[in-house]
Amino acid sequence: MKFIAHSLFLTLFLSCNLYSQEPVDKGLNMITRDALQAQLGFLASDWTEGRETGERGAFLAADYIASMLKLYGVKPAGDIVNAYNPASRSYERKRTYFQSFALQQNLPYSSQSLEIVNKNQGKVHKLSFEPGTDFNIAPSYPGIEIESEVVFVGYGYRNEDTGYDDFKNTDIEGKIILRLTGVPEGLSVYENDRYAAYRISRDKDRIATELGAAAILEADPRDNGMRWTTPKPFMNMSPSESGRHSSRKRYSIPDSEVSDAPVKAYISKRTANAVLSRTGKTLENLLRGNRTESLNTGAIVKIKAASQSELVHVRNVIGMIEGKKRDEIIVIGAHYDHVGMVDGYINNGADDNGSGTVGVMTMARAIQACGPKPEKTIIFALWTGEEKGLLGSRYFVDNPTVPLEHIVMNLNFDMISRYVADDKPDDVTVTYTKSYPYFQEITERYIEDYNIELKPDYVSSPNPPGGSDHRSFVAKGIPILRFKPGHREEYHTPADEYETIDWDIMEKIIKISFLDIWDLANNEW
Repeated sequence: MKFIAHSLFLTLFLSCNLYSQEPVDKGLNMITRDALQAQLGFLASDWTEGRETGERGAFLAADYIASMLKLYGVKPAGDIVNAYNPASRSYERKRTYFQSFALQQNLPYSSQSLEIVNKNQGKVHKLSFEPGTDFNIAPSYPGIEIESEVVFVGYGYRNEDTGYDDFKNTDIEGKIILRLTGVPEGLSVYENDRYAAYRISRDKDRIATELGAAAILEADPRDNGMRWTTPKPFMNMSPSESGRHSSRKRYSIPDSEVSDAPVKAYISKRTANAVLSRTGKTLENLLRGNRTESLNTGAIVKIKAASQSELVHVRNVIGMIEGKKRDEIIVIGAHYDHVGMVDGYINNGADDNGSGTVGVMTMARAIQACGPKPEKTIIFALWTGEEKGLLGSRYFVDNPTVPLEHIVMNLNFDMISRYVADDKPDDVTVTYTKSYPYFQEITERYIEDYNIELKPDYVSSPNPPGGSDHRSFVAKGIPILRFKPGHREEYHTPADEYETIDWDIMEKIIKISFLDIWDLANNEW
């Protein structure tokens, strides 16, 4: 009898203790190592096949995410569709967890040609090159046929801060430009940036488009031909060994107008030197230390390619915890897609970005567990197409399922489960919009109050940098907050597996993010 009485007392004590907890403590209790491991164990498994945008594994992952949001009591906040109700035997308008849209998938050109055309005294002589050996035209839409003179423009780069300008006194409108890969040493604005090569190439393409180039020929003087090789079946090489890290498909959100961006062809050194032959120069001797000179090559080049494209159904996953205020909305987001399968290898993307996806789902569970409604409404968004160019988040901000003007901030999770270095286990970069110093103030406060062992490096900017989905919100003038420890050598390789996750840093980042968001959702700032 005493045992029964003691047990009853203990049960009542624990129950009272549970109900006496503050809402924020109830939420923190939901952020556990077991919860993180259970969710990521499936998302980063071979069953989801690397979650490539538009493919079977991505649809499976999206269904799983939606089911978890429903399990946690998060309401759907995606598209409104006609759904059949068996009880009334009729169709009714209903919210879903999915925001469906179409992406245009451009495949490698089915046929492509590049010729140097020499015209002399009424005679035409053409020098034809082999695709895949001497050149490769980047997939785009629609098909193209261009014939124009070629202007060599050095690196095809300009930097206003230093006054460097490869286009000075050079007219390229309607012409094909030949340029070198990269930029002169020391002139990049992306020094020590892992994505520097991509961002530099993007900036150079933008400059060429603004100046009216008809097409771009790009050559690398250091090219040894390896980029043009094709792995043989007997080699059984990994993507990192073969040099192919992702699909050769290209994706874009279909526009109402045809893009005026110039087509781009990557060419070999011998192709470039053939274009330059009339000048008596080669790529190597056009490089003068850290500078180049622009010049008319005298060559006429003809580029022709037939396009291959199709529209692909893709989905964002969107849920909502409705606050007392419907006109103030915080968006907590992460991309759930990864790079899929390459050459028979599955890129499971445990850190990139299974970790961020689990972070969003766990935040939803924690906030729902707090009990009372938050003052502000909170959207939980899992984006597709980040690896294809931030497409899912960009589609959302252009076609929001809630009024865009009601979105007051975005928290972005992308790769939150690996230390930046073995000797810096607690370092994390906290990026935020400079005009909101409150984001840093509360982070510092909660790290101290809850004894969260993190060493933040705060980076504030009016235009917060980075190559992730928060940039879609920055482009709309919406303030952002982001926690990120760093990249490791497994990034974008099949080695980014569940076993490489550091649960300690992941748990800490989700906890400090939860504390910040609960504060931001319930206070003015």
